[in-house]
Amino acid sequence: MSEPVSPTVEPEDESQGVPQDAGVWHQPDTPLRLRTKFAFALATGLGGMLLGTASDTQSLSVIVVTFAVIGFVCVDWQKLFALPSLVAYAAMALTAFVCVAEFVQDADQLGRKMVAVAQLLAVAQAILMLQEKTHRLFEQLLIFALLNCVVAAVFNDAFNYAIWFIPLTITAGFALAYLAADETTTRAVEASRTANTPSNDHSKPALYALDNRAAKRAFAKVALGVPWTSVFVLLPAVTLIAATIFFALPRRIEAQRGASTEALVGFSGSVKLGQIGQMQTSKERALRVKLIDPEKNQPYSVLGSIYLRGRTLEQYIADRDISEGGGTWQTVPIGLSGPNQVLPVRYVPKRNSDLIFFDRVHVEVHCESMRTPDLFAIAPYHRIIGSEAVTNLPFQWTITRNQKLAGGDGFSQFPRIEYFFGTHAFRDGVQSEWINDLSLAPMDLVDSDGMQSVSIDDEFNTAQPEALVAEQLEYLDELLEYSEQVMPSAREIADEVIAEIPRRKRTPVEIAKRLERHLSLSNQYQYTLNLDSKNILGMDPIEQFLSIDRRGHCQYFASALAMMLRSQGIPARLVVGYHCDEFSDLGQYFIVRQSHAHAWVEALIDAEDLPLGKNIYGQPRSRRYWLRLDPTPGGGGVVDESGARGSRQIADLAQNLWTDYVIEMDPKTQESTLLSTPGFAPMTQSYRTWIERTKTLALKINAGEVQGIGGGELFSTNGAIIAIAIGFAAVIFLKLQFPNLYGRRRGAAKAQKSARPSIPFYAEALELLEQAGYARAPGQTPAELTASLSDDGLRSPTSVLTQLFYRLRYGSETAASSAAVGGDPASKKSIERSLDLIRGAIKQHRKPKNK
Repeated sequence: MSEPVSPTVEPEDESQGVPQDAGVWHQPDTPLRLRTKFAFALATGLGGMLLGTASDTQSLSVIVVTFAVIGFVCVDWQKLFALPSLVAYAAMALTAFVCVAEFVQDADQLGRKMVAVAQLLAVAQAILMLQEKTHRLFEQLLIFALLNCVVAAVFNDAFNYAIWFIPLTITAGFALAYLAADETTTRAVEASRTANTPSNDHSKPALYALDNRAAKRAFAKVALGVPWTSVFVLLPAVTLIAATIFFALPRRIEAQRGASTEALVGFSGSVKLGQIGQMQTSKERALRVKLIDPEKNQPYSVLGSIYLRGRTLEQYIADRDISEGGGTWQTVPIGLSGPNQVLPVRYVPKRNSDLIFFDRVHVEVHCESMRTPDLFAIAPYHRIIGSEAVTNLPFQWTITRNQKLAGGDGFSQFPRIEYFFGTHAFRDGVQSEWINDLSLAPMDLVDSDGMQSVSIDDEFNTAQPEALVAEQLEYLDELLEYSEQVMPSAREIADEVIAEIPRRKRTPVEIAKRLERHLSLSNQYQYTLNLDSKNILGMDPIEQFLSIDRRGHCQYFASALAMMLRSQGIPARLVVGYHCDEFSDLGQYFIVRQSHAHAWVEALIDAEDLPLGKNIYGQPRSRRYWLRLDPTPGGGGVVDESGARGSRQIADLAQNLWTDYVIEMDPKTQESTLLSTPGFAPMTQSYRTWIERTKTLALKINAGEVQGIGGGELFSTNGAIIAIAIGFAAVIFLKLQFPNLYGRRRGAAKAQKSARPSIPFYAEALELLEQAGYARAPGQTPAELTASLSDDGLRSPTSVLTQLFYRLRYGSETAASSAAVGGDPASKKSIERSLDLIRGAIKQHRKPKNK
């Protein structure tokens, strides 16, 4: 018996005279075909979202998703229009020409080449979605979805790749299953059309042209059944292919994490006022910082927040002649910086008793892609295992990438990096605000290469006059550079604050602290990222902040404090980096985001001006120390009022697992990570124990030494009895708890119906008999079904239809008689009359429910 189908591309009645191939695209689809189109539209949209996970192709996802929606709604569902094939081919050719031209022009930039390929894929899918769907076009859409995986995997390893990758594979599996079912249905329709098309001599019957609504409903019901076997077979295959593409395909250009180029972090040697404020509007993650206690090999607990220094800025340039305004802070371009060196060795105090005044902490930093080679650190730092990837700028207490290992293209960005260093900056979870100075240190403490030459206390006489070289004097002049003519308010406000300090307490440290508190605690100033005020032409922006606006973000507060300190003869510089208080309890690390970007001030204090009794531990003695001052109200940053920090921590942890254990996991990294990470140590030991037990059991089985319960060899009679008893108890328990479970399954098996025949009038007859309570059982012949009918009102017309069914289905009559039965008006009237008799009989005679 042929498979029941619902013909959709042929007219209901041949008498209508509509050609079979006329206006096929606007004829209504079967539910199965509509589901197939929806599955492929969904797969196309998901492929577009996957393609848009890369930073350079984000806009392409909008194109693909938009045309996927338009194509399904307007072309596939509502049948409003369809793009002609000729126009589609022309559009494809034009798109290919443009993309190939762009591909050839960017001969030296592999990243731009891949963007051109992605653009070609997006436009091609948009054009395909506007055409009427055929099986060949379905296959093309799926191929393009697969190509989306390839292109996105080449230059993207973001976690949102996984988010779209998984549903795409599932949808692709369903789409293939629906396509297989739809193709089988279409072939059946074509076969039925061929079998029922009258020949020139009119020898073939044409009963398929009868208006048979019940048969069509039955066909649609069968066609809508999801081919689960195909789904279960295709889903693993599709997932395996897609996973192979993602994991095995070599990435020839640097992958980027995140959804936009704003994910790139870092500070250059020139930072304009307002730049950090723009960074603070982004929630993109910049760093992941984990503090570890090396003695306990456990996470180190921090009270409050941490400061990560990125760049020191000493020179201020005012752009007063620019209406857009804004000054610029720069790193001084002098020869003091010297060459980059490896990180200094760990400081060891001469007195063991000093060890209790500072904590040893190891820092693990995962940094996102950056525009500059400079990195972020907690000073004072020292080298540990894993510090080879970074180098030291000792006079600024900043670190940068090892240029020999930096990688990147050297122009636009540097790739993600993981680096390690140790620090003595904490005591009891609190970060120290003091750092020993090397920029103005005596040259005998710094070797010829600019690297600190000692790691223990040196006995030098602080009262002995020091001799600064020319570069150090130039650097000191930059730290004191201040123009009272340009910024008179800085000196005026500083003088007013200092006047409130008793003369005997006017030390540099006390002055710096008072000025810091004046800016951070006074209600005269307001912290905000919304700078809607216009810069006054001809006025320095710092002067405008102090005298007129008195509102701004951390850069304005830090710049004002630096100039106020310089006006009082205290050397000062700006430091830009991150001030983070977002700690992940799940991952036990700090999540540093762009919104944590910050600027603060460092004041240079002579050792003899330190507060009475103040000792700085964990670092060598120095003639001067840098004092961290943060004048920004509340420490700056953006207050998280959304209440979504917990969900972001979960998403961030998932991102880390995806990156660490999927993207960047190789055998060497896997071994070192699983064996060294404290959290995985018990898991690793459990796996080893389980493997050893398995090996031991295998050896005993091979030697015949495995004993069962109560002694004996591998098979134990006592064990078997116990297992059988447990099995019976489980069956009884399930029977008592779910008494209808077995009955429902038996009822479902009994209620299973046989497949509908392909001859419409007999299919409708069976549908009517089911309404009366007489369902044809599997394996029951039409004659046996007719004989089982107890009511003559049903049995008589059913017998007529059964005889006609046998004649047409099994060819028991000659060609002439078959033609007479199928084509003459008498046969048609006999079929309709029999169906009407059955309809009338089922209204009065129902099968008893107890039968």
